[in-house]
Amino acid sequence: MTDSRTLALLADTPGDGPAVAARAPGRVNLIGEHTDYNGLPVLPIAIDRDVLVVARRRSDDAVELSNADPAFTPRRYSLRGEIPPFPPGDWGNYHKAAAAGLRAHLGVEHSLPGGSFRVHGAIPVAAGLSSSSALTVACGVAHLALADVDRPRLELAELFAHAERYVGTLGGGMDQAATLLSEAGHALHIDFFPLRTRPVPLPPRAGFVVAHSLQPAEKSGRVRGLYNQRVVECRLACALLTRRTGVPASRLADFPDRTALLADLAHLLPEEEVRAEALPDLLGVTSQELHTRFVGGETLAAPGQFALRRRVRHVLGEAERVAAAEQALRHDDLAALGELMNDSHRSCAEDYEVSTPALDQLAALARAHGALGARLTGAGFGGAIVALVERDRSAALIAALDRHFYATRGGRSDLRLAVEAGGGAVVERLGDAT
Repeated sequence: MTDSRTLALLADTPGDGPAVAARAPGRVNLIGEHTDYNGLPVLPIAIDRDVLVVARRRSDDAVELSNADPAFTPRRYSLRGEIPPFPPGDWGNYHKAAAAGLRAHLGVEHSLPGGSFRVHGAIPVAAGLSSSSALTVACGVAHLALADVDRPRLELAELFAHAERYVGTLGGGMDQAATLLSEAGHALHIDFFPLRTRPVPLPPRAGFVVAHSLQPAEKSGRVRGLYNQRVVECRLACALLTRRTGVPASRLADFPDRTALLADLAHLLPEEEVRAEALPDLLGVTSQELHTRFVGGETLAAPGQFALRRRVRHVLGEAERVAAAEQALRHDDLAALGELMNDSHRSCAEDYEVSTPALDQLAALARAHGALGARLTGAGFGGAIVALVERDRSAALIAALDRHFYATRGGRSDLRLAVEAGGGAVVERLGDAT
């Protein structure tokens, strides 16, 4: 793993303590959008683009961060006492998230040392490719190595999924699991609560092209309220379904017959948006209980009204598409997988309302120029699409997107790429190398 990029970062990392390097890949979610926090499965791949972190242990309790990209200002904080966040959207919060999560998890038995951390990211930022979770994981496993502590990968995936909520986004656990547990040449089927994974072989002829819409999807910034809104809407819908069906459930995954539930949604949930003041009567709770159990102090985009039926229709339908997509991959049926991806994009746009005109246009252009299927990937509200294509047609698809999308928007062709399914995060002890 020690290459010129690692050595360059190491040479710029002050101190003479033990040094480590950690790489954490980004991910592309092939299908299963906004299902993870509902306890339902996803099917991502880790990609061959990563965040590299080189770190040296310090003798004090300070953490010092810098980034090879000058757009990210150096940061410094102390591990002594509480770790208050930097302002919302600050890149340093992802290191703080990892450190705070590790410290809470390890307890008094192990203490985190101070460290100097140098970061180089090769994942497009705010593209829906999980650059933020890759940063959290890379910082976290590097810090763990500086502390001479090892933990099972499954345990770390759950730990970092919880820890990343420090930045204020109510995310699920897909990104951290994909970043830590993926296998090269495979998609990763992930189930939640508890976390379980299984690799799914990818047909050799399957190619994947990622294309950025040129609209950033910053989940810790502008997009946070939009994302959290969907999480809260699913919580509310789940509670109303429990009241009307008599089936106790804390997440949509807890309903035993989700196919029947999907078919009966028209009788169980209102199609129109529900205003906040109507929710206590619908759910049989007080206004205080509503706030405490479902909304809390989270940042929401539209705290006065909530869509319920459309959100559940997407989530339950998407879970069925994940199961069908896994079977399509196992049977080398790329045409079926492509149609499922198209259906997923349509549902994300119409029922979950997380697409944008640019994402819709990119997906349509990809289908028109050789893609078997195309859909937004990541939380949406900007970011990127992923297109399924016969591997030997990847270059032709990229050229078509350059002509028909990027050329009319300043030629930003560096933001589209063919990706390979790679393995999970790796850590290397660099010893006394300088």
